[in-house]
Order: sequence, then C-alpha cells, then structure tokens
Amino acid sequence: MGRYWHEQIPPPGPFRVLALGVLVTTAGGGAWYTTWAVYFTSVAGLPAPVVGLGLMLAGGAGLLAATPVGALADRLGPRELLIALIAVEGVSMAAFVFAHHVAVFLAVAVVNTAADRATAGVRTAYVAQLADEETRVAHLARQRVASHLGYTVGAAAGAACLTLGSAAAFHVLIAVNALTSLAYAALLTRVPRVRPVALARKPRTVLADPAFLAVVSTTGLLSLCWGLVSTALPLWLVRDTHLPAGLAGVVVIVNSLGVALLQVVASRGCTSPRRGAARAVWSGAALALACLLFAATGGGSGAIAVGLVLLAAAAHLAGELWFIAAKWALTLDLTPPGATGRYQGLAATAQAGAQMLSPALMTLLVGTWGRPGWFVLAGVFLAAGLGTVPATRWAVRTRVETSSRAA
Repeated sequence: MGRYWHEQIPPPGPFRVLALGVLVTTAGGGAWYTTWAVYFTSVAGLPAPVVGLGLMLAGGAGLLAATPVGALADRLGPRELLIALIAVEGVSMAAFVFAHHVAVFLAVAVVNTAADRATAGVRTAYVAQLADEETRVAHLARQRVASHLGYTVGAAAGAACLTLGSAAAFHVLIAVNALTSLAYAALLTRVPRVRPVALARKPRTVLADPAFLAVVSTTGLLSLCWGLVSTALPLWLVRDTHLPAGLAGVVVIVNSLGVALLQVVASRGCTSPRRGAARAVWSGAALALACLLFAATGGGSGAIAVGLVLLAAAAHLAGELWFIAAKWALTLDLTPPGATGRYQGLAATAQAGAQMLSPALMTLLVGTWGRPGWFVLAGVFLAAGLGTVPATRWAVRTRVETSSRAA
C-alpha cells in the first residue's frame, strides 16, 4: 500500500510543480464544464441552436490548431508555448462574461477551444521531453491523476453555482476559472525549459507517415469512450430504462475517482509499442463489454439493473485507463526524434476529431436507435482495439526500414 501511494505523488521538482498547476486549473475547468450549458442559455441568454453551432465551430478550430501548434512547439520549445496557450485560455475564459453578444461568444469560443485543444499535445510533449523514456508514461499518469482530482473538486463547485443560480455566481465562477489558468501559467515559469531538438533531416509530413496516422486513428476511436458516459448513458437511462437519470452522475463520479486512483497502476509497464498495442486491445474489449452491459439494462429497473450499470461503469473505467496508457506509449515511442510536439499535435487532432463527432454519433446510435446502437458501438470499440495491432506493426516496420536506409 505504501508503494501505491508513493507512486501517485510526483517526485519533488518540476513534475510536482506541473501536477500542482494541473490540479489548480482543472478545478476551475471542472466547475465550468458543469455549468457552461446553463450559463450560455440562461444567464447569457443565447439561443440553444446558436450555442450548439458556436461550439461546433469552436471544435473545428481546435481540430485545425492542434497539429500546427504542436509543430511550433518543436521549433520554439514546448514550455514557452504551453505558458502562452494557458494564458490565452485564462484571458479568453474571462471574456465569456460578455458572451451575451453572439459575435463575442463565437469569437471567444473559437479562441478558447483552439487553445484548449492545442494545449493537450504540447503538455504531453513537454512532460515526455522532460522525463526519460522509461518513466515518461508514469509521469504522464501522475499528471492525469492530478487532473481528475481537480475535476472532481471543480464539479462540486459547479454544483454549488447551479444551486445558487444567480448571474453573479456564474460570473464569479468564470473569474475564478480564468484565474486558475493564469496561476497555472505562472507556475510553469518555475519549471525548466526544454530546448528544441534539431532534426538531422527534413521531418516527415503527415502524408509521408501514414502508419502513424493509422495508429492515432484507431486510438482516436477509442476516445469515444468519454461520450458513452457524457451523452449516451444519460439518454439511455431517460428513454429506455426505468432507472433514475441521476445514476449517470454516479457513474461520472465513480469514473473520475477511479482514474485518479488507478491511472498510474494501469499504465505500469506500458513502455513499448508492442505493450501499448496490447493495452489498446484490452481497452477495446473492455469498452465493448461496457456497451453490451449497458444494452442489457434496456427496460430494466431495480437492483439488478443498477448493478449492471455499475458493472458497465467498471468495464468502461478499465477501458479508459488502458486506452490512455496505450495512447501515450504508442504515440511517444513511434515519434521520430525532435518531432514530439508535431506528432503529439497530430494525435491530439485525431482525438479532437472523434470528440467533435461524439455527441452527434452517440445521440444517433443510442438516443435514436436504442439497443442496436450499443451493439454498433461495441463493434466499433472492438475493431478499434484490434486494429491498433496491425497499425502498430506497420509503424514499427516503417521506422526500422527508415533507420536502415539512414545507416
């Protein structure tokens, strides 16, 4: 047990500072994600279709920004760019106070979302370059532990804001969220700079590395797991079961705490492409099982149905933990030297694309089709997990061939 708790806490130094910054900013983010829909439609007074369209456009901006921003991190250094991106997030978040004007809402949403999506790849690149190859996945896992602790705290603050319901409460929440981002940016000035690594030859373009694109496509499909609990499950509980809709909130809490407690353990030993591909297979199988268990609750009620939902939540949690470990191992180990930012940007782009499509896909498959939709999703996850194996072999083979030609 002592070893377990020791593994959860980053060692003194830059990784602990980074984890503190992540904890602070995700507390603000957790509060915002709990309340944004109510704020935009009730406090800012924006029509729901405008909010939906605006966020879709913002998601598209995030999709386009991730890869070029990652490439910029390789040229300028990931720490400097990370500081700038998080500062932009903070300033743009504060501007949401004026979002009752449609033009302001659209402009701020695009800037804020683009910075948020680009941050993910740059942060991973920075941690990966700061750590050594043997420990970088473990360090990334500890950063994710901090983020989920922050989201849990933030969700409670968001619930309090929704209970108060006043415009002032929402504005205070926005201000606090903006300040957490600025505080994170300030903390990043205390961690060491990572020098950009010069490539000996011209780096590959995306089209010149289709094997890596295949890997991030399959792992990107696994990221649809988040849409299961945020979109599909609430719709399913309300429309196709006799269970309380609040059970979806319980699943989210269990998931968040489970990630905080188990991400480091689930990532242990995932230090090569082969092991990363194996975790992807485990992830796809676990997520497929979760879909089948959710489907089994159709029309159900009582303790048995609740038990099936909780079993599905446990399978979903395992699938998510293994997906994250697989994504880190594969995308980092298959990245050419000196191109971490650009390749992590590409991985973030693939994931952002899946997340942009997720709400509509979950609504169609589960909200409209019902039980057959769960079966389709189970097939998608299983195919994505299994498909990672040949994609990984292809990527490893192309890198061996490239090294042989260079020699």
